[in-house]
Amino acid sequence: MGRVRLLKGSEEFEMFQDFWKLLQDHWEVEKTDEYWQKVIAESDSFYRKYQTEFSKDLVLAFVNELERKMKHVTEM
Repeated sequence: MGRVRLLKGSEEFEMFQDFWKLLQDHWEVEKTDEYWQKVIAESDSFYRKYQTEFSKDLVLAFVNELERKMKHVTEM
């Protein structure tokens, strides 16, 4: 099986760039309402921009991971 490169400017390329930015902006969890409101708003915006099952799954996995990290932090 050959390696496939995403073409710069393609929807997939743009989606992964936007997803990477979302991760970088919110990867360090914070226990504030402002943080979670921003995560939810930007996650929703990401999904609305691409509106695919894949983008939905990506953003749900991202939010679930943040929630898991928050639970771990609060248990300590």
